[in-house]
Amino acid sequence: MAESESAGASTTAPANPEIVKVLKSAALFRNFTDTGVQLVASIAQEKHIPGGTPLFVENMIGEALYVVADGMIRLAVRGPQGQELTLTVLGRGESLGEAALLRAGPRLCSATAEVTSTVIEISRRDIALLQRTKPQACLKLMMGVVDLIGERMRASEREFRQFLAWKTGG
Repeated sequence: MAESESAGASTTAPANPEIVKVLKSAALFRNFTDTGVQLVASIAQEKHIPGGTPLFVENMIGEALYVVADGMIRLAVRGPQGQELTLTVLGRGESLGEAALLRAGPRLCSATAEVTSTVIEISRRDIALLQRTKPQACLKLMMGVVDLIGERMRASEREFRQFLAWKTGG
């Protein structure tokens, strides 16, 4: 195993207290014990993104989920004429890119730092390494991702129905 991989998979490395604090504030980790948050925080990386810089772009292969530690991250898609359409702006404690932990595939939108921002990155590769020694924590994270995606789908159901009614003239 490469040195960088073994460092990422370490479950005994002390977690950065700031990363722990951010993860505890995220809805994705609301059902985690302190120990569970510490485990995930031990493999997480802090990333600083200058304002106006993309964190990821639509259609690139997703490899990590992110939790906003500071700043604002704008999610947007390209419209039919190539224009950028803002979906939402996320702030501290909000997560994005969760589906990347569940499947390899293209990003459905772009994420750009509105202002200089800090995010906590949790990569699929590091979760796979952690799973070898702490499968319960990884399973709990995956269940949390599925729950969060389900909540978001339920929350957007009304808008989706309105869009369909508009699109079909109903």
